Amino acid sequence: MDTIGKDISGNYEKNPSVVCTGLDDGGILLDLDTKYYFVLNETGLRIWQLMDECRTSAQIVHNLVNEYEVDEGKASGSVQALMQELERNGLIKS
Repeated sequence: MDTIGKDISGNYEKNPSVVCTGLDDGGILLDLDTKYYFVLNETGLRIWQLMDECRTSAQIVHNLVNEYEVDEGKASGSVQALMQELERNGLIKS
């Protein structure tokens, strides 16, 4: 499944002008350049956090499978969907 034009082993880099604040049930990303903010649910926040620890989307998926006891296909779909949204809004780059 290749919903964003990259395979799951793709690498992504956070936009340095984006700051993240965690909340009880997720988080908020604020792009300091555009002044737009984006709301993440708990899983989205965890994916954002894992981008600091993991070099590839495949590693993020592996971590989600272990942490949330979800199947790999569902985790992969969630990661790809979020990466597509983040990239489209300039919050990450590939």
